[in-house]
Amino acid sequence: MRWKNRGHEYDHVYHKMNEKTGFYLFGAGDYGRQFLHIFETEIQIKGYIDNDPRKHERFINGKMCYSVDEVSLERNEGIIVTMSQIARVKAIEQLKQLGYKKNEDFFVIEEFLSVYYVYKKNMVYFSSISFLPSTVCNLNCKNCLNFNPFAKQFYVREWDELIKDVDLFFSCVDRIMLFHISGGEPMIYKHTADLAEYIAHNYGDRIDTLRTVTNGTIVPKDEVLEKLSRCNIEVTVDDYREAVPRFNGRFDELIRKFEEYKINYYINKADSWIDLAPDKTDYSDLTDDQLEMHRESCSQSWQELRSGKLYNCNYAAYATVAGIAGEQDLEEVYDLTQFGADKKKELVEFRLGYTTKGYTNFCKRCRGFTPENSEEVEPALQTGLL
Repeated sequence: MRWKNRGHEYDHVYHKMNEKTGFYLFGAGDYGRQFLHIFETEIQIKGYIDNDPRKHERFINGKMCYSVDEVSLERNEGIIVTMSQIARVKAIEQLKQLGYKKNEDFFVIEEFLSVYYVYKKNMVYFSSISFLPSTVCNLNCKNCLNFNPFAKQFYVREWDELIKDVDLFFSCVDRIMLFHISGGEPMIYKHTADLAEYIAHNYGDRIDTLRTVTNGTIVPKDEVLEKLSRCNIEVTVDDYREAVPRFNGRFDELIRKFEEYKINYYINKADSWIDLAPDKTDYSDLTDDQLEMHRESCSQSWQELRSGKLYNCNYAAYATVAGIAGEQDLEEVYDLTQFGADKKKELVEFRLGYTTKGYTNFCKRCRGFTPENSEEVEPALQTGLL
């Protein structure tokens, strides 16, 4: 999205949000749980909507769950889409087909959260941020969203750089729903546990969920597990046992260790991945307006924190690190060292996708998380030798 009225892009959206007297949450999973925890005393939440029939007519987190066809919005009621970037593509299309309009009848979680807090409470409240200390990984997934198969070498950051970024980030951002320490494979990186401890100790009271991830093939040393157990971190364990069965024994041992050290974890079994296909995509002939439309149709909702800057699209940032996207323009980044108290709405707008040109250079090589990109691929399919 291209800035046209910087600092005021969401004036109308907040007005529409403020008109609503109650909301349904479309998505009764992880995001829906976190959003409910934040907003259950702020707004009236009438229930969940979910496409999983196993959840229908059940109470989830104390709220009844319905199918989308069962819900008919009353006047001044709205829907908030509380799903991941992949899952929400279908949900948003469903809502549009039912005649609902974005930012009038329904809102997405990132925009609702940040717009509500910056307008109502003058607080910078981010939904999430991706923090990538290292791209080092022991797997070589063909459709890796870090684009590691394209990279000539791994990217590794030093400890002092990490701490400087974390401190700067929290000098600008008041609160965050999900601070995600990403990878690569975080259980390989030598500073992951120390980083989690530092963040939890210094900023834990401003983070709703501190999380990292593992591919389930690495069992950390006991001292690492001990540190993780002390810092109230959640670990997503990706279940790739079908793709890499040689590591099944390690997966089981890892779960036993997490149980032993009482580390919060949940197992993520993805049925499929999405292929952004930078090696097969060429949108370089599109106009600026067409590229802006392509970026706006993309449900990609993550940004990366690196070197004192926020990067408008974390996958564009990863592609740059991997050496397949060229350098990112200054228009694609937000320099946090230039932030001031008078720029809170501007910072929120950037986090929600606004930039000077409205797209990233990598949009010319990326299919995006769009309705048109329905090419699902096998999770963790390996290429080359491990």
